[in-house]
Amino acid sequence: MRGRAGIAVLATLTLTANTLMAVQGASSAVAETTPTDGASRPYEVTSKRVKEPFAVAPRRMVVPLTWSESAVEPVGRAITYRNNTRKDQEIRLRVKLRDRSGNAAPAALAALSADSLTVPAGREAGAKLELRRHGVKPGAYRGTVQVTSATGEPLGATALSIHLRAPVPAPAPPVGSVTASPDSITVDLASPGIPDLTRRHTITYRNTGPRPVTLRLAADLTGPDEEPTEAPAELLEAPDQVTVPRRGSAEVTLTFRGAGIPHGRYQGTLVATGTDGAAKVTTPLAVDVGREKYNVAVNLVDRNGVDPTQPTWVYAWSVTDGGRWERRVENGTGVFELPPGVYDVTTAIATGEGETLINHRITVDDWDLDLVMDAREGEPVELSPQGVDVPGMIEAWYETPWYRFTAEGPEGSVFAVWHGPGEVTENVGFQALGWGKRDATEGPGAAYILSRYFAGRIPSDTVWHPSPDELSVTRNHFRSVNHSRSGGLNLTGGYVDSLRMDVTFPQTVTTYIEPGLTYSRELGYGIAYENWAQIADYQAVAEQGERDDVWNGAVLTPGDFGVGAKPRRSSGGQLSVIAPITYVDSSGRTGSIDRTTNEFTLAADGQTIATGTGQLYASLAPESKRYTLTWDRTANPEIAVFSTATKTEWSFESHHIEWEEQILPLHLLRLAVPGLSDDNAAAPGSESRIPVKVRPVEGLPTPEITSMSVETSADDGGTWQAAPSAEEDGTWIATVTNPDAPGFVSLRITATDADGNTVTQTVVRAYKVES
Repeated sequence: MRGRAGIAVLATLTLTANTLMAVQGASSAVAETTPTDGASRPYEVTSKRVKEPFAVAPRRMVVPLTWSESAVEPVGRAITYRNNTRKDQEIRLRVKLRDRSGNAAPAALAALSADSLTVPAGREAGAKLELRRHGVKPGAYRGTVQVTSATGEPLGATALSIHLRAPVPAPAPPVGSVTASPDSITVDLASPGIPDLTRRHTITYRNTGPRPVTLRLAADLTGPDEEPTEAPAELLEAPDQVTVPRRGSAEVTLTFRGAGIPHGRYQGTLVATGTDGAAKVTTPLAVDVGREKYNVAVNLVDRNGVDPTQPTWVYAWSVTDGGRWERRVENGTGVFELPPGVYDVTTAIATGEGETLINHRITVDDWDLDLVMDAREGEPVELSPQGVDVPGMIEAWYETPWYRFTAEGPEGSVFAVWHGPGEVTENVGFQALGWGKRDATEGPGAAYILSRYFAGRIPSDTVWHPSPDELSVTRNHFRSVNHSRSGGLNLTGGYVDSLRMDVTFPQTVTTYIEPGLTYSRELGYGIAYENWAQIADYQAVAEQGERDDVWNGAVLTPGDFGVGAKPRRSSGGQLSVIAPITYVDSSGRTGSIDRTTNEFTLAADGQTIATGTGQLYASLAPESKRYTLTWDRTANPEIAVFSTATKTEWSFESHHIEWEEQILPLHLLRLAVPGLSDDNAAAPGSESRIPVKVRPVEGLPTPEITSMSVETSADDGGTWQAAPSAEEDGTWIATVTNPDAPGFVSLRITATDADGNTVTQTVVRAYKVES
């Protein structure tokens, strides 16, 4: 259905493999909601989802590294680029880093896995930043990974802060009879729980000599992060001296305080020197000063008023600086360690088949917090059309620039709780999505996609049951063209990745789509892998109102030549033709069938010049000649019922033009037979008036047709009978009297343009005749 777990997180918090499709728009209608107090309260629905065309994640990256004297593997960090436009985006990447003095960092410090990428439309691509810990001077480096378009337009950047720390040096060997334990001290002033960020460490000095020794103590600390500046005096408190008795020991307490000290690593030594000059011992020191942190305990309650029965992920997102924390909470209770700031704490608590999305905005300042996240406070999230008997699914999610948190479940089982200001920061909002389907193998089928997006605020509840006349309603008539007479419909739109429905042909499936959403429909049919066919409408924008779409309507004709595969004659006289792999139905919709064969034959002056399978290349004479190109196309007989074989023959003149490439006039015919049944059948003895349209090769004007001849066959092309045709109001109409007996009608139509070029298109089993 959606292939999505209850938690969906983008960028480095991704828990699912879905690729998100951008919502291109939403209804501008104003819906009514009913709060628990019974009063009706309107809420606005934005007419278009606000989304940056291009996004970079993460925006900030802090990487602590320990310098290595020998060669070691580089440390990797991933950067994700998201293209929210409809076109592929070529991007260029560049790393710029400087040290604290403003000098450019050594090139060996940082390298990217690629200096350019192609980010597909509506998708993501990633690069890996590799950081080396050897061959570079330790220190603090700052800068960016810049991303620009292929033309140099800035698209975004990731701010980098790299701390390449030198390891704690080995202690110097003692001089004389005194030793110290431990031989080095590393202090962590970044942990929570102690408001003044104070740590105390003890050093024990031992004297093996026959006389007492008085030691003078002197500490030398610099930093932070390899800076040569002297550390603040408040960082370390130590006695000036200590006396160690003969063959005894003495303890010294060192007090480290991080309050008010700039963040980072401070390094140095504590040197104990004997007053007699005969004893000396050096103890290396390393002090990491971090941010003050506090405990935030989260207590989860499901809709039954008890602890959730399964482990539940909880996320904390810093509104202050964009940082993220996550916890897997079991038995209903978990603890975050958070520095001071403003946070959105989000979770989705499962109860039965559904979930409750909960978001709390909290402020962490100078004490620990207990946070209760109670699913019983949830308001309903419901999105489904009125009068449509289709079981639905719902998703609701809270979204930040770099991740989203999702709750999902059947219609009527998803709820949302929001504790925080009504208006939130830019690019933070609430999305609700509803979609429904049912098996369409018996009787009419139906499916719907509805979406609500609230940019910059969270609604108290989301209940929307629009009437069909508020939506884009399409009756999709899937005609029977497949020997197996079965297939599947995939519907995508908004954030619905794949809504699949089984279909038995002929079949009508009605779709209800919110106006403004971009959606796609793909119909597959056939037998198995490599023996399959499909036809699709991609990236259609839903328009309010009702319509009927006919799929695989006769006549199925060969597809258009691609933009990059136009039939052409090069300036050197080389002709090239590549067969389209697609077919086109009567509505102009494009499809394809596995194992379709294509054979070309080129002739001039009654002689065959070249042949080819799937494509044809030939050298043409410089003088003007009339050429005949024949394209025989045979559909997979295990799949196709109609247009089992088509033959297209072109007659055209061509000659060499200096320094000019020519597009050849290999135009195609498009046919739509009106009045057919959903089996693509006409009634015996009926008359069909068939409009014949010419589809020019892209880049050439539509030719003026001066004459047309039409023939029909009731025995798959064994014999042919002429049929009348005439031009009516600029459109050529072929009038065909259908046979009295059941069977198939084949067509052969020749059109001649004002330049004398002709195209003859033969379609075997163009449509059916049956009672």
